[in-house]
Amino acid sequence: MAGDLVLLTGSTGFLGYIILTELLKHGYRVRAAVRSQTKAKRVLAGPSIKALAPTDEQLSFVTVPDMTAPGAYDDAVQGVTYIIHSASPIPSFGDGEPPAQDQLEESLVKQALKGALGMLESAHAKAGGSVRRVVMTSSTVAVVPFEVYMGQGTEPDRVWTSEDRIPVAPGPYGFEFQAYSAGKAAVLNASEEFVRTRGTAFDIVSITPSWIFGRDELVTDAGGMRAGSTNSVLLGVVLGVKNDAPYGGNAVYGPDVAKAHVLSLDPVVKGNQSFVLNSMMDWEDAIAIAKKYYPDAFAAGKLREDGKQPTMALKWDASKAKRQLGLELAPFDTMVKEVVGQYLELLAAEEGSK
Repeated sequence: MAGDLVLLTGSTGFLGYIILTELLKHGYRVRAAVRSQTKAKRVLAGPSIKALAPTDEQLSFVTVPDMTAPGAYDDAVQGVTYIIHSASPIPSFGDGEPPAQDQLEESLVKQALKGALGMLESAHAKAGGSVRRVVMTSSTVAVVPFEVYMGQGTEPDRVWTSEDRIPVAPGPYGFEFQAYSAGKAAVLNASEEFVRTRGTAFDIVSITPSWIFGRDELVTDAGGMRAGSTNSVLLGVVLGVKNDAPYGGNAVYGPDVAKAHVLSLDPVVKGNQSFVLNSMMDWEDAIAIAKKYYPDAFAAGKLREDGKQPTMALKWDASKAKRQLGLELAPFDTMVKEVVGQYLELLAAEEGSK
């Protein structure tokens, strides 16, 4: 409840930063685990955090240089009532060199498992029973077989739900997204097993979103928006990127995902369950949406109409989040307007500084 202390991981990432602002708006005290104080300063420089101007009592930082090391969170969990674990290795999305193929399992599966299970172990064994709930950031790729995303074994009429579970696909993995999917499934399955078998004082809630889009305040230049996060994939559609492989046609607004994490802390919400968050969309609709809001950018050649991104339709039942959390999900229109708008703002600022 408001005023309780929440340990948050991943606050230096796209989603984690939005969760942090949402926690502060709801009156929680936050202890953010970061790899370094340099990263903490980056968070404090974010516009929303600066506007909220939290005191040291409201927002503090704990340095955890290696979140996969044994006992990494032993000190961080002291006195904590809730934990939100949003930190996890993600695909590179064009930002730098991806891991070598023979390192995919270590980078995106084993590291994700070590971080999540290490967190749960610390909460169970070192927090003195203070932790009441752990909210984990999962993904829809954790509950749908990877082959479905590759267009194999699809069931057009099937409706996927938050209760679906899949076995972890074994390695070796051919590319990042395949390993990332396996890592998400491994963490979801193992974390639920941990709570079932270890007699923990806390329960667990998993938030299971699809593609997450929205303003990223930690990105401060246009180039940073073109690589490094899910936003870069959406932006590519209106920048003329052409891709022949279909992507799942489901998306969710970043602030909605953050709200789901924070609302799930409420003891009124039943524990040991998960919530799917997504809405149906067509990737190439982003072009018409962007043109509606930013026609001048197309005329000036800053945006393009020839992007290609086929859509694979996957049906989901996300109604539980609305029923239990009271969450109304924003439409794809909102996501496109915000992401493209931020990109054009940054581009204009760079052009104006020349």
